[in-house]
Amino acid sequence: MDLTPIPQNYKNNVNWILGAYTDAGVTFPNGFQKDAIQNAVGARRTDKWKNWRCDISLAKTEKGKYVIVEDFGTVGLTGKIIPISEINELMANGGKLGPDERLSRFTSMFNSGGNTTGGGLFGAGKSVYSVASQSYTYYYDSLREDGVYVANINRCGRVLPDSLTNEDAKKFIRDKTGLSEKKSTGTRIIIEKPREDLIDSIQNETIIPFIQESWWRIIERLKDGAAISVNGKEVLVPKEIKNDATHHCELQNAETYADGYRVKHFGLYVFDNGNNRWSGISYYRKGMKIGDIDLKDIPKKVDGKFWGYVEVDEQWEDELSEIEDRVHFGVSRGKKNTKTFQNLKSYCNRKVKANLEEWGYIKNKETEDKKLQNEMQEIANDLQSLFEKLGFESLGKGPKKGDFSIRWQHVMYPQLGSEEVTTDDEIRFSVLINSSYAADKKFDYKIAIVNPSTGDEVSKIDENEITVASNGRERIDFSHVVKPNNSVQYAENRIALFVKVKGSGKSTKKELPFFYDIDKPDTSRPHVGLALHECIFPRKNSRRVNFGEMLHDVSYSIENKRGLELKYRLNISIHNASMPTCDKIVDIDSLSGVVQPYEQSITEPIKDIFFDQKVYEQYLTSGLLELRARLIAVEDSGEIEKGDKITSYKYKIYLNCDEKNGFQDSFSVRSVDAPEDYRRSWCETENGRSITLNVGHPAYLYVSDYPEIQHEYIREQMLKQYVMLYLEEGRYDMFNVGGQPFTELEPQEAAELVLNKMENVYSKSLR
Repeated sequence: MDLTPIPQNYKNNVNWILGAYTDAGVTFPNGFQKDAIQNAVGARRTDKWKNWRCDISLAKTEKGKYVIVEDFGTVGLTGKIIPISEINELMANGGKLGPDERLSRFTSMFNSGGNTTGGGLFGAGKSVYSVASQSYTYYYDSLREDGVYVANINRCGRVLPDSLTNEDAKKFIRDKTGLSEKKSTGTRIIIEKPREDLIDSIQNETIIPFIQESWWRIIERLKDGAAISVNGKEVLVPKEIKNDATHHCELQNAETYADGYRVKHFGLYVFDNGNNRWSGISYYRKGMKIGDIDLKDIPKKVDGKFWGYVEVDEQWEDELSEIEDRVHFGVSRGKKNTKTFQNLKSYCNRKVKANLEEWGYIKNKETEDKKLQNEMQEIANDLQSLFEKLGFESLGKGPKKGDFSIRWQHVMYPQLGSEEVTTDDEIRFSVLINSSYAADKKFDYKIAIVNPSTGDEVSKIDENEITVASNGRERIDFSHVVKPNNSVQYAENRIALFVKVKGSGKSTKKELPFFYDIDKPDTSRPHVGLALHECIFPRKNSRRVNFGEMLHDVSYSIENKRGLELKYRLNISIHNASMPTCDKIVDIDSLSGVVQPYEQSITEPIKDIFFDQKVYEQYLTSGLLELRARLIAVEDSGEIEKGDKITSYKYKIYLNCDEKNGFQDSFSVRSVDAPEDYRRSWCETENGRSITLNVGHPAYLYVSDYPEIQHEYIREQMLKQYVMLYLEEGRYDMFNVGGQPFTELEPQEAAELVLNKMENVYSKSLR
């Protein structure tokens, strides 16, 4: 029984290339140059480049216009002259053509194997020459290394039954194209009636930038006549791709990313002026650009202003070749999650981030946090010196037990451990007011729902007055049922508690967040606060202790701003802060306890700290000490695991010496990333005086790229809050005018005085 091949539509069989280029987001000339040069690269006998050339050119004869792709220094279309009928029979029976049968493979379809010297695998191959022709026709001739000259034609999938040789081949090419035979070893493709966009790109040389980006890694290695050229003009690597970079990094030695994954070359080049020719990070295989690497978290200031490349070892290249798309412009759909590509992506992201951090485009959070803390502390010292110079009353030093305090108690959200709520959910909580006044005191309080993004009051839960006995406490129970008319839906809300001592002006504020029909964002991470609550020194307003003296009533405040119970151990020790290593001198005490969700707990006072000369003089006779407290988890609690060091608190003590600055350490400084909070900065007096800078506020972010302006911004915010600390503690002397007490002024007059004082002090600080 005689069988014949199924008839096929050749145009449909090759037109997939056009769609593949479109899917890859590249023009036809770009795709063409890559596949054409790749074929020439793969025609080399070895990996060497000596005497190899590839030229893409235009030719015009009496027969018509042609695009010619010609390689030099290759082996040519070698192998036996096998009739097409025999090749068809071989393929029909599942046979394969050997790697040296280049002519037979080129004359048939789906026989592109044997390429070990180029980037090709299952790409467009020779079919790209068909779609480059409006008539789907190309001629090819070759002077082989054995001296035999061969020629043939592919007209829409049909070829001569037998390839022509020598004189017959020469006459065929001359008669059909008007061109003389190829006279150097290699292969030439002659494309009939080429596409207009391909002609234009060769004519106006817009194809050259495509070649440079795809092949610059190989072009760099071409010497002694080896080249890629267009119309005989050698294509060179643009010098400015590296030379004009503001910053650059090139991997000096190969490095292993993971077992079996080794990187040979990596380069990154940043151009502050945006004059980079290429952008993003591209990966190259066998010297040919394949595709781009997806990068994340690139800062806006450098986005689009850098380029780079990566090359890996042969084993990794082989794995990557198996997941490439059919035209070698990237990874096939659905294969980006493979281990081989994810390793490449992770390596490049890690490398780019490390270099951008080193060059200052990305701020390393840990380093930047420490730098900001140091800057804020320096500003705090300057401001405290300024206030002393201006003759303001000292706020005093160290922790001082407040005249009153407020705490949340028995906070219960609808779902344990979550602050997310929906309509008709009930939030229950209690407020505890402690008074240390020598007489009974009246307190005004108000509880309201506040929109943190604007500071506006949404609704009021309660507003009243309460009397607390001397050294007593009062608890008030509340609940809030969430409704669209009393809370902001699809947003964060806060239950805000405002408490004020009647007749003194002293006030404080507490907040509880809840998230109404939205997920709690990552920026609102819960945390645990630790502060020194009380510490009585031998001398008032001084942190000096001498040998033989003691510290009394040392206690700590622990605030659990989380939705889960926290069981802790608090370890206290004293260290030698006069030495850079800050060696531990002695362990003082260890306390254990539990803090309920959203509550604040004050520890029992630890045992008195006695400064025994025999113990301390082994380390120092005078100088700086540090009282350290470390909070350790004793059980798993949500994101906190047993044994985790949750937080710490350090406090300076002066042994047998006085502090240098009477105003120093009047307050502590800290920064928080709270973009949802409308405030740029604020001050607090509960659990020690502190000034907080909101580094997530748009105003701070606006100046974050300009260090000098940022410094002045921080300074102005801290100065403003330093003035506010005087108000918080009822130190009104600096605001009194004309003998009239500040507390007797009308609200508008009082506000104007405070603002004027801020402006006055700020003005003097600049002189």
